[in-house]
Amino acid sequence: MIFKKIYKKAVSWHKYIGLFLSIILVWMSVSGILLNHPDLIATFSIPKAYFPDEYIPENWNRGGIQDIVYVGQDTIIIGGKQGVWKSNDSGKSFQSLMHNGFPEAIYYQKVNDLYYDTLQSEIYVATFGGIYKLDLSNNQWTAITTPNQYPEKFVKVINVKGQLYAVSQSHIYSIQANQLEVYPIFKKEHNEVDMIQFTFALHSGWLWGTPGRLFYDFLSLILIFLSLTSLYITFFKKKKATHSISKKIKQFIITYHTKIGVWTFLFLLIIGGTGMFMRPPLIVALYNGKVPSSIIPDRFLENEWYHTIRNALYDPQTDRIILDTTEGIFAGKSDGESAFEKQDWKVNIFVMGATVFEPLGDKHFLVGSFYGLYDYKEGENFSTDALTHEKVPFYQRIQKPGDFMTVAAFTSPKGEKYISAYSQGLLAITPPQEDTFYHFPKVIQEEYKLPLWNYMFELHNGRLFQFIFDKYSILLIPVLGLLFNILLVTGLYEYLYRKRKKIKKWIKA
Repeated sequence: MIFKKIYKKAVSWHKYIGLFLSIILVWMSVSGILLNHPDLIATFSIPKAYFPDEYIPENWNRGGIQDIVYVGQDTIIIGGKQGVWKSNDSGKSFQSLMHNGFPEAIYYQKVNDLYYDTLQSEIYVATFGGIYKLDLSNNQWTAITTPNQYPEKFVKVINVKGQLYAVSQSHIYSIQANQLEVYPIFKKEHNEVDMIQFTFALHSGWLWGTPGRLFYDFLSLILIFLSLTSLYITFFKKKKATHSISKKIKQFIITYHTKIGVWTFLFLLIIGGTGMFMRPPLIVALYNGKVPSSIIPDRFLENEWYHTIRNALYDPQTDRIILDTTEGIFAGKSDGESAFEKQDWKVNIFVMGATVFEPLGDKHFLVGSFYGLYDYKEGENFSTDALTHEKVPFYQRIQKPGDFMTVAAFTSPKGEKYISAYSQGLLAITPPQEDTFYHFPKVIQEEYKLPLWNYMFELHNGRLFQFIFDKYSILLIPVLGLLFNILLVTGLYEYLYRKRKKIKKWIKA
């Protein structure tokens, strides 16, 4: 009797939750497929009329300044998420440098780092699509050739004893003329993988490489089929089909909506379950979690640095290359002959990684992230807030971002200190002269477009609807994930209850 009551509840829940989620699951599936293939959609963008005004940058916010280079007295070059911009009048006005060989796709124009080679009068730019070199004598760009057949996202260019190295999310390359050569480095131990990275990889399918992503694309298409057929079953199931073809279509939809849902139940449950933990507040549960590498597919472990490197620096005093990764801080000698070992740094770095990562000398390092900007001395169990000069203990668990989510910090030739904060944009730490505060180009706002990949990402994680749900938008993804899992479980229970007699006969046999 109890099972029949549960069955009736399951039927009701499955119907109405399915109705509520049907269109949502379609947009989640479509956006999920596109997010899995950024290179295929890199050339597409969304006009500003189709997203909230808060996405339109102002005062260099939203990562507009990731790095800055001063050339001579009056020339300033800025690199950030809105591309590369040049000023010839000490910052009073800026013009775009995104022509003459720079990527045309907005997605690949996003910049993480600039490096100024003063001897050659060239600037190297680490972008989302590769390394590019700007000849300052003629403003011509040259693409630095990579060994791979696909674009890589680069995070930093570092100078190691006169040799330049380009650091991507997965490799370190030495820059030789106009090409990159792999600079092999290895870890002393690789017994575990970061839980957050593992969950993201499991959610998207790239835990198994390209075959895994394609399989998850197929699952997304199945989810679209299940969502649309649920609407048909709800509104048209009881309507009598008049033609033989429509009868066959109707029978096909009713039969295979259930069968396909049952066949793919486990895979869809994994997608729904991991999706709940992709955003705060539930992502907190994954913080500092580790997954044994013994249960990770070999394909994922072929490159032990795959999609883990977030920033890098070279410390000349100890001759070490130091990497900020999803698994912590790693360091090794610059010759690459010895293994890179994990460091016990007690500095607070937000889950998205260090945005500022520079040596200061005497074992001090400037480390910035969405937590803020800190001066950290290696070996200490605290860091010093670079703005307030207060000592900040090491966080034992994930915290909410700071008031100033730092993406860059720099000092002008005149000694004026600035930070670039994600929300507020360019902020002066020391009072600037009026003519040296870098004016934001109006053309960015007037012509601003959001790369399609970023638009899909904001849609997929629910942030695009923050203007509707305000502070409660943080609960959107966990609640939708929970409802999706309930939808799957009730659908499976409904099927098993209806087939209970056949199942019993099968078990006895």
